[in-house]
This record gives sequence, structure tokens and C-alpha cells, in this order.
Amino acid sequence: MKVNSGKKILSYLYPQTLKEISNTRHPQLKLQLFCNQLMLSTHEAVYSFGTFYTPFRKSFKSIKKELIHCRRFLLLGTGLGSALQILQRKHHIFPESVLVDNDQDILNLSMEYMQLNSKKNVTWLLSDAGVYMQQNIGTFDLIGVDIFRDTMIPKDFKQASFFELCKNKLNPGGHCIFNMILNSRNEQMIIRERLQQHFTSIHEIQFKVNTFYVCSNP
Repeated sequence: MKVNSGKKILSYLYPQTLKEISNTRHPQLKLQLFCNQLMLSTHEAVYSFGTFYTPFRKSFKSIKKELIHCRRFLLLGTGLGSALQILQRKHHIFPESVLVDNDQDILNLSMEYMQLNSKKNVTWLLSDAGVYMQQNIGTFDLIGVDIFRDTMIPKDFKQASFFELCKNKLNPGGHCIFNMILNSRNEQMIIRERLQQHFTSIHEIQFKVNTFYVCSNP
């Protein structure tokens, strides 16, 4: 969906609300245009922010040379699909992609507004990420994990068993990126220890309250 030029100009001054969803699941979910970037947020967290979205903007920059080999991309926790938009617009890579989320409202916003499927190779899938990883047999060159409820990560997605599923879905030489907000230095050490059980290379990026783990196996 196109946004009119007036809203684009005003978005450089303050966010322009395009759509607001309020129901039992979403007390307040806003789709806004800010600095000409689509932003999806609640009152506590930003889920997507176009090509400005830091978790994948910084993580992809750290593996820029390797990204050219990405043919298949999996995003768990879609938001609007900022991670794929960054691949397409900033790195000029259009991998076959699967975008998984357990929230149909969010998937609908991504499909309607983000214009990610110009190559007809993107699939949006309504599913729990854990169930998808257990049942799907496909493998990927790049996996992004961005699963939040506001600022909280469900505990199932911080377990060694989930990290093992991610490793098993990764092609040799591929990368898996985890966006996390952790509550303490001790939790950070536990997560790193669990990741080390399954990945030989772990690059940690700190940004404000977030930690991004860029993980790979040769």
C-alpha cells in the first residue's frame, strides 16, 4: 500500500499513524510512518522500523561479505519484515524467504504494507516458531530469530533445545541471528553457554538493552 506524500513529509517531524489495532491480544499496536520508515510498535517495544531496524541492520553489517551467498532466509518473529527489507534494499539480496509469526494481524500488516514480494519468492506463514522448527524439513542459509512479547522473550526460545533446532535448520556456512533482551549479566552468560553447545562461532553485539548473537558453523 502506498502512503501519500503529505504523510511522508510530516513523518520527518513526528510519527504518522497509519493503522491502530486494539483487541484482547493487542491493547495498543500501532503501524506508523516515521522518517519515511514503517514502524510497528506497542507502548513498550518497537517490533519493526523499516531499514532503520537496528537488530538486523547491525547484525547484517557484521556479515556483509557472507550475505551474498544467502539463497534461503527464515525469519522467526516477523514484525513487519524489516530484516528482509534490509536484505533487499540495503544489500540488494532477494533470497527465497519464509516469514513466520503466530499473529495473523501482524502478518497481514507485513503483507499489505511492506512490498517484500516483488520476486514472488516470499511466504508468510501463521505458526508458532517452535512448532515450525520441529515440523518443517527445509534448511536455510540465514535464520533471524526476533521473537518478543513486548520486551519479553518467551522462555522456550532461550533454551538449548531451541538453539539445537536452529542449528539443524542451518546450511553449512550459514548464519543464525538472535535478537535478545536479557535481564542480567548472569543470564547473558547462560545464553552464551547454551549457544556454544551448538555453534562454533558466536559474535556478540551490544546495543542499548539488546544483545544480538550472530552464530555460525563452518
